[in-house]
Amino acid sequence: MAGIFRSIVKARIIKSLQRGTITIAAGANNTQTATITSVDTAKSLLWHLGVETSGGAGGDPSAVRLTLTNATTITATRAGADTNTPASVVAYQVAEYY
Repeated sequence: MAGIFRSIVKARIIKSLQRGTITIAAGANNTQTATITSVDTAKSLLWHLGVETSGGAGGDPSAVRLTLTNATTITATRAGADTNTPASVVAYQVAEYY
């Protein structure tokens, strides 16, 4: 995976950089979206920057998956949510390259 990352980023200039958070409310709801400024998905990378739960910092980052759904939408999906699941806030970064 690291080799793929290096080959994508090598000698590329960043066109835009967007950061933000997505909040997934407590309970069984396990999907939420964020709207971003339009990017070319073929020239963009999405980074998962970490998760915080209502129980405090240190939520399991593997429990929330991020997807660049389309040019203007990031979808956060929390695994295994039920009525006792605390709220989750996941941070992301999207870089679009020339």
